[in-house]
Amino acid sequence: MKDKIVVLLRGVPGSGKSTWLRDHNLEDYSISLDKLRLMLSNPVMTEQGYYEINQEVSDTAWKMAYECLKSRMKNGGVTFFDATFMNEYLVNYVKNLAQDYGYTILIIDFTSIGLAEAKRRNETRRGTIRYVPEHILDQMWAEGATMNLQHIPLVDYTQVEAPSFP
Repeated sequence: MKDKIVVLLRGVPGSGKSTWLRDHNLEDYSISLDKLRLMLSNPVMTEQGYYEINQEVSDTAWKMAYECLKSRMKNGGVTFFDATFMNEYLVNYVKNLAQDYGYTILIIDFTSIGLAEAKRRNETRRGTIRYVPEHILDQMWAEGATMNLQHIPLVDYTQVEAPSFP
């Protein structure tokens, strides 16, 4: 865990990124965009009458996430970044930060579960703040499918033997 590596967890909501971190006891080594959003705002009620994570604080949450990442890179060690990363701009921004701090970037890709399975898992979240409207998953999936990630090492999550820490 002393290596200078930033690991991006890539996949739509419901693909298993946060669960993977939790199952491998890596939450303390991670930056979670949803946790930052929840630090900035309580869940909000939608027009449909359910509560969700407030997306209106996303810009501030991303700024905080980048500041957290910079601080971690100044201090050394591995950091896992728990966000969807289905947008090439966001991946490239982190890639540039990693280069500035002499870090290696790696993507653990959760897209192999497929959109249908992510939607099924997401549906089990209905009624919780973790549920994401299906059309958002469709948009993210479509955008993620057009990404050029050949310049960054990418490993399918099923191929990763993550360390477990107490």
